[in-house]
Amino acid sequence: MNALAALDVALRLARGVVRAMPARVRKSLDDRFFGAVFQVTRVTNDAYGHKPPPPGNG
Repeated sequence: MNALAALDVALRLARGVVRAMPARVRKSLDDRFFGAVFQVTRVTNDAYGHKPPPPGNG
């Protein structure tokens, strides 16, 4: 079994597990994952001195 086939099997298995989860659990995991990604991105941007532009009026 080559690496791409193994990856394909792993992704199919993961999708099946996610589909079997209750919607509430899926949403909770999704919120935690993307919240963590947002936090890491924000900290990285702050460390490099990047400041988002202020929101416009309107």
